[in-house]
Amino acid sequence: MSKCVGCGIELQNIDSNKDGYVASLEYNLCERCFMIKNYSHNKIINKSNNDYMRIIDKIRNNDTVVYVSSLLTLNLDYIDKFNKVILVLTKRDILPKSVKDGKIINYIKNRYNNIEDIVVVSAYKKYNLDMLYNILYKYKNDNIYFVGITNSGKSTLINEMLKSYSNEEGNITVSNYPSTTLDVVDINIGDLSIKDTPGLVINNSIINYLDNIGIKKINSKKEIKPITIQIKGTGAVLVDNLFRIEYETNSSSMTIYMSNNLDISSISLNNPRLKNLDFNEFDIVGNKDLVIEDVGFIKFTNAAKIKFFCHNNVYMYLRDKLI
Repeated sequence: MSKCVGCGIELQNIDSNKDGYVASLEYNLCERCFMIKNYSHNKIINKSNNDYMRIIDKIRNNDTVVYVSSLLTLNLDYIDKFNKVILVLTKRDILPKSVKDGKIINYIKNRYNNIEDIVVVSAYKKYNLDMLYNILYKYKNDNIYFVGITNSGKSTLINEMLKSYSNEEGNITVSNYPSTTLDVVDINIGDLSIKDTPGLVINNSIINYLDNIGIKKINSKKEIKPITIQIKGTGAVLVDNLFRIEYETNSSSMTIYMSNNLDISSISLNNPRLKNLDFNEFDIVGNKDLVIEDVGFIKFTNAAKIKFFCHNNVYMYLRDKLI
């Protein structure tokens, strides 16, 4: 049985309601990928994160894993599952140029002992693609798996490498929707053979609760211009209609690294928008980042008590400051 060149799912022409449907088995792109590529229309899939984890669990200790993560949120939740990792940090073009690659690499280096190399890249700018290719070439006799969280930029990166080193248009389906790749896709990039895997889903990521317009809004295509808000006493900051942060501090600042498509404003504590919801509460003891999965992060310079209000219990966490 042949597979879809876009998402890796086995093709079938029996049931249009099931994954991998094609009107004719002569086609090499499933109906879902065709609709995503040509009309930006996504069809609900019949797989869960457990299905994807079963694929990931087949990776062996002696295989090489290219772990792809967006610089904006730097999600490394699954990296400890693998023995030999090349960490690729994508979307360099949207992080401010004032942030140096070396600082980011040093931030990560001392936290993990299974990372062989770290490469900071931008697929759109082709930044450091040659460096990445040359590093992968050292492992060309291994099984090389590309692994990453949904929305990490993995498929975009692979397609750009195909254009650069195989002189062909990349067929891997790219979209704003979670879980576009559905199964392992075998790909030849120049002299390299790689295996692309489905994006791992963070079940309570905010992206799972947004429509396509909302997803496009949080996905910046341009360099982010951070917004710094001085905070003192009590108050609140509203980030579009996504979430609200209430704060209490003697004196601090919030620097927000998120898409500039988002409307960010200071509001009164009496403002009801996004207030009457469940919230997460944090005590921040200076120089910490609050990371909101798939959206970005907020840097706090000094101690503060904050409450984070959102429509859903979205995935977020504190980390030592990145910048």
